Amino acid sequence: MSQPMASFYFNVANREQALCQLVDKAVKRRLAIGVITESETASRVIDRLLWEIPPTGFVPHCLAEGGCAALTPALIDHRMEKLGNRDVLFNWTPRMVPISQNLARVIEIIAHDDEPGRQAARQRVAQYKQAGYEVEYTDMAKLAQGGA
Repeated sequence: MSQPMASFYFNVANREQALCQLVDKAVKRRLAIGVITESETASRVIDRLLWEIPPTGFVPHCLAEGGCAALTPALIDHRMEKLGNRDVLFNWTPRMVPISQNLARVIEIIAHDDEPGRQAARQRVAQYKQAGYEVEYTDMAKLAQGGA
């Protein structure tokens, strides 16, 4: 297995909107997507968001136990085992995602105005590195201003 990747998107203006945009982008690349959440309630919130954002489009997705789970590229659940083999996993929890044979990349989205979330993300960066993940960073504020 090649070294797994943890990608941190930081300085994000709207975390929920960024999640929806990044899931949409990954689905368009024909990747199998998972969104791991803290709870069934959080999973339902993400499900609803993906129906609403983008307002003029549709991101094919469903809850992992939904009837369409075998046919949809993006699954949402609070239990890792329900997400199955995924190319990319969006971590919507405060914990590090353990290395798995079924996972090549974890994506973390960090809001610019959430200092406790930023501190927790710094701790997860160290945990990911210690666990053997390669870590990369994308400054979304710089991208929004046209920088690289």
